[in-house]
Amino acid sequence: MEENPSTEFLENFLLNYTGGEIKLLQTYYNEGIALLCINHVEKRNAITGKMLVDLRNCVLELEKWENGKAVILYGEGIAFSSGGDLNFARTENNPTSGFYMSYYAHDTLKRFRKLPFVTVSLVHGPALGGGAELAVYSDYVIVADDVKLGFVHGKMGIVSAWGGTTRLMRIVGERKALEMVLTSKIYSAKECLDLGLAYKIVNSSIKLAETLNFVRALTVHDYSIIQSNKNVTNFVSENSFEKSLDIEREQFYPKWGSKLNKEALDKRIKHVQNKN
Repeated sequence: MEENPSTEFLENFLLNYTGGEIKLLQTYYNEGIALLCINHVEKRNAITGKMLVDLRNCVLELEKWENGKAVILYGEGIAFSSGGDLNFARTENNPTSGFYMSYYAHDTLKRFRKLPFVTVSLVHGPALGGGAELAVYSDYVIVADDVKLGFVHGKMGIVSAWGGTTRLMRIVGERKALEMVLTSKIYSAKECLDLGLAYKIVNSSIKLAETLNFVRALTVHDYSIIQSNKNVTNFVSENSFEKSLDIEREQFYPKWGSKLNKEALDKRIKHVQNKN
């Protein structure tokens, strides 16, 4: 087993398992919002090897998006994602193949986390196993009222393949995360909210419209402000307090006296104190 297999090798391996797609939609690019659509409807959006390669290509494209503000990850049809494709699981049922798939997914999802945009997972219907893992990589998890989310890997005799347990623990804490993965319980929308996993519940019949409104409220500022703030929060989540202060300062001072700053000052903004 190669310790650091090349991307080319891994993609040639994964592309043997076709079906479905993950595609980048530019419908709302004029607002600085990208859509990432999981589309494998006939298998409730199960993730194939080819779809993992699609996801990486989409992330690489987003890394080049200079004036982006936000990305919404969602599933086509009735499911967010029912997990990893069972054809791959049955055919490549050995530790070496598991390592290759996990290594590639980890690298792709780390890149996704580092995007300088607000990331939102709109999770609806089944979001199980690998689907639940994908969901928790975003900054915000928005669940529709019909969601069924579960880290059900234990029922398959495995643990999380794509780093979902590590990410889950950062969101809900060690004890709640451990309970979720050990019980393989499937959670409703309200339970996700109560756990602190979900940030908001939306109506399943208008889920994308409600999520877009949520994202628009977070992206009212210029893209450079949003990206700088996201760069800081990315850094804070991965590094020490001292280093985080350094990066926050580096993101701040070029904007002090910038065109945006001067335009705001020219508007004679006042600090208004509310009177009770």
